[in-house]
Amino acid sequence: MKIIFAFVALLGFGASDCHCQDAAPAFEVASVRPCKLGTPEPPGEHMGMVQFTSPGGRFNAQATSLKFLLEWAYGILPAQHSGGPSWLDNQRYDIVAKAAGNATDAEMKLMVRALMEERFQLKFHREMREEPVIVISLGKTAPKLFAPKEEEKHSIRVEPVMGADRKIVSWHVTATRFSLAQLSETFSRHLGSVIVNQTGMEGDFDFTLEMTPDESMPNPLDPSIILAAMRNQLGLTVKSQKSPVEFLVIDGAERVAGEN
Repeated sequence: MKIIFAFVALLGFGASDCHCQDAAPAFEVASVRPCKLGTPEPPGEHMGMVQFTSPGGRFNAQATSLKFLLEWAYGILPAQHSGGPSWLDNQRYDIVAKAAGNATDAEMKLMVRALMEERFQLKFHREMREEPVIVISLGKTAPKLFAPKEEEKHSIRVEPVMGADRKIVSWHVTATRFSLAQLSETFSRHLGSVIVNQTGMEGDFDFTLEMTPDESMPNPLDPSIILAAMRNQLGLTVKSQKSPVEFLVIDGAERVAGEN
């Protein structure tokens, strides 16, 4: 049976904090409804594998936490914010909203930031902290990235490759209309480290990756497997170093107790 997981690429920090966005775009309508206590997180959330947006400006987040919504809207890792009160992670919400027109993902993220400020009274400030990061840059040969076909849409899929005994032997990643910035943002969560893109390459590309686990690394998204694929299959130079990283310190937030 074919299994396909849809990845959502997380976008990076914007230029202004959530409590300073006087002119930020906002949803036309939005409903925030608390879930019952103990509602489990959606499958794939801990790996960043969620799909909140759909064509027509529709936003639908089921059983999400304010903590994860913050990470999604600002394109940050769990280690890039202070966490805030425990309910930010434990209380889950169903959030349904509609934007005017066919808003882009980037515009929807700005609207979610405004929603968190309005409905949850979320406030934070930024700090710079010295943290380990992964830097990707161009090597001596051209990277294995190809121009997208005209009819293709932005997507990234992971499909199992079955062996002769019908056991999964590897996972095949297919990305279409995917930028290197989005690749960095997608894999950052799995690596637990910010990826700094120093390739200088702009635009969208098509590429494929083969994630092959073994007995020593049974998880196909093991950091060593991801980094080796970026080096050997995409032809990128990958190195670790320390660098200043933006960190969000949560100053306050208010729980939404009933549907609003």
